[in-house]
Amino acid sequence: MKKNDTKPHRNIGAVILAGGLGTRMQSEIPKALAGLLENPLIFYPFMSVTGARKEFNGRAGLCPYRVFLNKIITVIGYHGELVKKYILNEERFKKKGFSLEFAVQEKYLGTGDAVKKAVSLFSEKKSRRDTKGASAAENAGGICGQVPETDILILPCDMPLMKYETLVRAIKFHLENDNDLTVLSSIAEDPYSYGRILRDEKGFAEKIIEEKELCDYPPETAGIREINSGVYIVKLNLLKRFIGRIKPENRKKEYYFTDIVNIFYKAGLKTLCWTSENSEEFAGVNSKTDLFNAQKVLQKRLINGLISKGVNFISDDGVYIGWNVEIKEGAVIYPGVFISGNTRIFKGATIENGCVVKNSSILDNARINSYSVIENSFIAKDVQIGPFARLRPDTFIGEGSRIGNFVEVKKSVVGKNTKASHLSYIGDSIIGSGVNIGAGVITCNYDGEKKHKTIIDNGCFIGSDSQLVAPVKIGKDSYVGSGTTVTKDVPEGALAVSRVPQQNVEGWALKRKKLLSKQKKKS
Repeated sequence: MKKNDTKPHRNIGAVILAGGLGTRMQSEIPKALAGLLENPLIFYPFMSVTGARKEFNGRAGLCPYRVFLNKIITVIGYHGELVKKYILNEERFKKKGFSLEFAVQEKYLGTGDAVKKAVSLFSEKKSRRDTKGASAAENAGGICGQVPETDILILPCDMPLMKYETLVRAIKFHLENDNDLTVLSSIAEDPYSYGRILRDEKGFAEKIIEEKELCDYPPETAGIREINSGVYIVKLNLLKRFIGRIKPENRKKEYYFTDIVNIFYKAGLKTLCWTSENSEEFAGVNSKTDLFNAQKVLQKRLINGLISKGVNFISDDGVYIGWNVEIKEGAVIYPGVFISGNTRIFKGATIENGCVVKNSSILDNARINSYSVIENSFIAKDVQIGPFARLRPDTFIGEGSRIGNFVEVKKSVVGKNTKASHLSYIGDSIIGSGVNIGAGVITCNYDGEKKHKTIIDNGCFIGSDSQLVAPVKIGKDSYVGSGTTVTKDVPEGALAVSRVPQQNVEGWALKRKKLLSKQKKKS
């Protein structure tokens, strides 16, 4: 047996409280699903728990125990079916190996009631569920139910700024000190709206006083700057024994989970605070303003993280980067750029000011010039786009190609080293390599009912102001003269011209000028 395997196990279950009404958010959707950098609010506490799980699961050396964190129970209420659907369908959660369960709070009676409903789903006894096919680590950690939860981590869904490292440190503190209950606290410059931590002379947490209840305490209580974060770690057996003692004896007639601190304290149990030096992490989101402020913090963190990995920002003024975006080292980002969705930007790519990039891949050394818009497209290496270009969904631009100013490309494949330098529309087309698209060229892809395809083979030259009426194919190395309207296929190596023959009328302009002069004098 390995030395690490002799350590006792502690199996920590997580409870995420997502049953609140969120009335201050002024939204029909539940607060847990409010959008923040293109993820629902509840995504962030899930990822914090995920990070803690990755740090702990099965690893020795972090604390006196081998710690496992395999089960999350989400308390749902208002439009809870939407929250449940999101959690169960989120691929990023499926890949983390959690057991995901739900407790339903049909009436919002407070956080104490919410926790009580969740705790009832945790068992202190070993499960008899089948473990066949499970790994040794999974069985040891209780993912198959062999080891029951010993402790419960409780956190709200509306605290997106908390880092997983904070949870790791707090859990270690809880276990190393053998606490019965640990409260995550912080020292706030302005404690307004937060519950205040009241400690005894030995430093134990005696009680938490909610902002609404401060008027019932001496005036100096309001000056306490140590605040309750809303995150707790509690021994499960004790929580089950004492949670029924929480009573709705407060101004709102709700069951406050914060009362559990005083209940534990009076029972002579060990109640300590792990105090974070960063109160910003515990900022709750209760309004649109809070949501906006949280986004600014997360955006700054995201940009700083990219800078530390070698991404170059000319300035972060007006820059928006979605949480799910990936940018590789050596890329250059200008001010005023909007990058969202599952966009991937590779080494050495440059995104100039005013560009919008959504759900697209931009490969090495490509350059997106100012004020270009790219959606659901693939840009190969060494491509130049814009300025003022638009790439609509399902567009592929091949290596070394150039899509210039005021060119729109939609649902098309453009081959290598092809140029469409200005003022063109390319829709529903397949364009080969080494093609030149002149200014003002239009692929006429829509007949009023259906879209049709234009195919331009390798090495073609399409003269300026030409119209290609689809469905049509331009053969390899063909030449379309400027101003031509192409309505039928052009053979390989041919010239297509459809202009009216030029006629010069001698003296016409001089005669017209004299006529206009006479008319002007008469008037």
